[in-house]
Amino acid sequence: MPVTPPDISASDLDAAAGFLRSQSDLLITSHVNSDGDGIGGGLALLGLLRQLDSRSQLLLQDEPPGDYDYLDGWDEIIDLGNAPAQQHDTAVLLDCPNFDRIGRVGDQITTDAALLNIDHHPDNERFGAINLSTDVVCSTCEMLYHLAMHMGLDIDRPIAEQLYTGILFDTGGFRYSLTTPTSLEVGADLVRRGARLDLIADRLYNNATFDSVKMIGRAIDSMALHHDGRVATMSLTHEEMERGDSEASVNYGLWIKGVEVTALLKEERVGHYRISLRSREDVDVSAIARIFGGGGHARAAGCRQEGSLDDVLTRMLAAIEQMLP
Repeated sequence: MPVTPPDISASDLDAAAGFLRSQSDLLITSHVNSDGDGIGGGLALLGLLRQLDSRSQLLLQDEPPGDYDYLDGWDEIIDLGNAPAQQHDTAVLLDCPNFDRIGRVGDQITTDAALLNIDHHPDNERFGAINLSTDVVCSTCEMLYHLAMHMGLDIDRPIAEQLYTGILFDTGGFRYSLTTPTSLEVGADLVRRGARLDLIADRLYNNATFDSVKMIGRAIDSMALHHDGRVATMSLTHEEMERGDSEASVNYGLWIKGVEVTALLKEERVGHYRISLRSREDVDVSAIARIFGGGGHARAAGCRQEGSLDDVLTRMLAAIEQMLP
């Protein structure tokens, strides 16, 4: 039984549906270092467009992580390293608050291309000719569910699993504050349609490599508390970053009673840090990230900074202190 959609503009849904129905050759893409929401959403949209007899391709800047190889259509994903040089004049951008988030894929899109922007970030710049974006949904995959229902398209088991993956990823297993009653209802409907919730949860949360688990240990070992125990920080050096995935490490700071904000500083290359921020309900970390040119959601955001670890940490702690209630 379809779920009643949240407060999504009917005219925006109509415009997005009209765009998809009118195009026969579409480029689908998502942000750099794409994740469960971008990859799940991209594959789901591929499947939905086949019902419209549309030729489409999913092109990402980076080779997608193998964590998602259980999804139907996985082998159809193209990364830039294996893509022919060509120009596209119609494209759908998923899970991107701005055009630059697609990275070098943007070089394959003409400057006057017709763009459909489907997203859920509160700071979305509405850069498309058509914009289907609101933060009343928990994820881009939830938005795609409502769009598919609006268009009368079939969500079969493969598409249900693709959409469920994105929703589960962005809600942290339906734990984060962006989870709504409608998100839970959509998840339940996708399970009714065949999504294997046990398999998907296992692949998302119990699928780390040995090196990645060891890296979590190194991140925790670096943990320090600041501002009377209200802020936890961790850091990983460039050499440590080369040994495995580190994204899950940031969440461990919030395990500590009294911690309201946690930050993980990851040295992607010498002197260049990617910073992940997480918070409890009283601190909007997207506002902190925006100070440094980043963005995200109220409880999960990120940015980049250059400098020594001490300098970057000092700047971050000063910005975080301003936001503490």
